[in-house]
Order: sequence, then structure tokens, then C-alpha cells
Amino acid sequence: MPSAPGPTLSLRDRHKAQTRDAIVAAMMEALAAGRLEDATHDALARRVGVARQTVYRHFPDRESLMRALWERVNREVSAHGLPSDEASLADGLAPLFANFDRVADLITVAQSTPQGRAMRMSVKDRRARAFRDAAAEATRGLSAQEATQATAVLQLLHGGQAWIEMRQQWGLTGEQAASACAWAVRTLLADLHARSGRPLSEPVAGPAR
Repeated sequence: MPSAPGPTLSLRDRHKAQTRDAIVAAMMEALAAGRLEDATHDALARRVGVARQTVYRHFPDRESLMRALWERVNREVSAHGLPSDEASLADGLAPLFANFDRVADLITVAQSTPQGRAMRMSVKDRRARAFRDAAAEATRGLSAQEATQATAVLQLLHGGQAWIEMRQQWGLTGEQAASACAWAVRTLLADLHARSGRPLSEPVAGPAR
């Protein structure tokens, strides 16, 4: 039996939602362009074309604005955001970086501004747990410190910082950056498995030539 349709928003509610989305979009554009002076409540009101009271009604303070922006980032990229197992450390990069390309301004905000850093730090512990779990088998036998070091490198290659550096410094597309990072991740994982817990400072013999 088909489920009953959800409630239909009134014209007033739709207008409120559109206004809220417009304010968040204006905030994102200002931060992505480095125009911090345009990311205040008064400036956003002018940019969107609403009264300043309207902005405050939707977002009473700066923190609520930043939470809304982070929620939008999460909605856009969360489908491919964190690895679920070792294979996804490399295999998840192509869809993740394609998503980054699609919402480049949002990722630029998240990676390149103090506000973005604050947003990312809000999920620091959840991100660390996901990468530790995904890399657990590969880092088995390493000291706790070296397991953290290896996991940190894998996380760096899997994130927005790698994408933005390859995009800005080297002009790579998301597809090209994902391919390069996936190669690096697989190389590191192969090394970790081959060393079977031997310290990272010890070389692992390569294939005979």
C-alpha cells in the first residue's frame, strides 16, 4: 500500500525556506571569495535583499549561520565522505572528488577559511574513528604512534586538502586528483601489509628487478 504523501508546505513556508537557503548561499559565496566583510548579518541582508531582522530571525547569531553552512556541506558530500573499510580508502576517492568538483565553492570554504576549519573540527573525532577503523588491518602490529602516523597520511590523501592543493597548484580535475591519490593510498597500504608491523623507519624490500 503506497505511503501517504507528506504535508504540503504553505506558500509562506516555502518562501521562508527559500529565504533561508539564499542567506546560506550568500554566506558560502562570501567566504569562498575571501570576503569576510560580506559574511555579517547586515551584509548578508543587503546581498539577499531582505531586512536585517529577517536574517536574525533565521540565524540569531554567527554560530547558527556556521552550523547551517556546515549542514549544507555535509548534505552535498556526506554520501562519499568517510571510508567504511580498507577498500574504500582508495575506491571511494573517485566519487568523493567528483562531488568536490561539483560543489567546489563549498569545499573551498571548508578547507581555506577559519570558519571552515571550525566546521571541520566539529567532526574531528568521528572522522578519526572512521579512518582508524578502515586502516586497522593494515596498521596492525605497529606502535600506537606509528599507526596514528600512517592513518594520518591516508586521511590526508582522502580529504579536501589533497583535492584543493592538486586543483589549485597543479590544475588537476577531481578525476585526475582521485586517480593520483588512489595510487598513493594503494601503494601505502601495500607497504603497510608487507611490513607486517615492522617500524615505519625500516625499509620494505621491493620486487626483484
